[in-house]
Amino acid sequence: MRTNCLAAKGAIHIARTFAWCLVWPAMVIPTATGDDPKPTTARQRNVVAPSFPFDVATAARYQAEYAKQVALPMEFVNGAAIKLVLIPPGTFVMGSPEDEPGHNAHGYDETPHSVTLTRPFYLSKYETTVGQFRRFVATTDYVADSEKNGGGHAHDAAAVWKLRPGMSWQKPGYAGPFELSNAHPVVQVSHADATAFCRWLNEKPRGDSEPAGTYALPTEAQWEWACRAGNAARYWWGNDEDATGRVANVGDRMLKWVQPEWPRTVMAMDDQHAFAAPVGSYQPNPFRLHDMLGNVWEFCATRYGPYPKQAVTDPGDGDPQRGFAVRGGGWSNEPVDVRCASRTADPPHFTHSNLGFRVALIVGDGT
Repeated sequence: MRTNCLAAKGAIHIARTFAWCLVWPAMVIPTATGDDPKPTTARQRNVVAPSFPFDVATAARYQAEYAKQVALPMEFVNGAAIKLVLIPPGTFVMGSPEDEPGHNAHGYDETPHSVTLTRPFYLSKYETTVGQFRRFVATTDYVADSEKNGGGHAHDAAAVWKLRPGMSWQKPGYAGPFELSNAHPVVQVSHADATAFCRWLNEKPRGDSEPAGTYALPTEAQWEWACRAGNAARYWWGNDEDATGRVANVGDRMLKWVQPEWPRTVMAMDDQHAFAAPVGSYQPNPFRLHDMLGNVWEFCATRYGPYPKQAVTDPGDGDPQRGFAVRGGGWSNEPVDVRCASRTADPPHFTHSNLGFRVALIVGDGT
């Protein structure tokens, strides 16, 4: 049992955290070898994490049953108007098989390996929005990296990207007609900006319905587990590229129509948005998360590095000399870049018109 669980602020948080700590040991996570789970006591009702991969119905049932067992809400809205969804722990295969189209794309390692996450966490249902970041800036007088640096990176109509003066989170720099709204995902923000945003969330007073914990970016392993939601395929919906235009905002016919010179391969469907779309415009994955693939890339808390070949538990940073892991792909990307296993990395102060973030709440951490 974690000793810092009672360090949460306020009597309500103390009670909620204490209840969670009492129940959490009852959670049984099957090993990668399929060992039978062992209940801790006959009195406790155990929710067993399903063996990976698992289907949509199993994902929904496990998420709901786990939330009930640990007495935590499936979803809640925090004081910054961010809706977060409970992601239960489990074991899965991270990375991709060698025969998956796009495996190790652009030289980023995707060696498949077993990962066990032993703790639940919350993840924002949507990517952080312009409106949420605007509220943070207005409250703290924060100056983002793109503003400090006099601009940010952006594509032109022929997919050439470079540092462009004047671009910022208020002016993404899309090479075509675009009207920014508070509902769009915030871009032209760096890993340092995202970390500052999380720090602000941790300093805000907590509401009665807000579980105790620490706000942070998700680790790369947390991100992929949440994205897959039980699916071992290329995409969270299966192995085939989207043909509906309803599940992800990626490079598609709409992008080619707006920018005829665009040289990259695109999906054959039309997702109705050439550039970033308002968050939640597309169907959620089985863990009730929107835009885990497509719309904009998302920073993770941990640094990129080659994967291990052996099974690991709660992995952290990869190579400390590399940039921070970036996941999910975005509106401009080819099919190989918007897979569950696709990865890249960026330095801590880098900004781009196709790069944002979403926040996690690490349950039970003292705040």
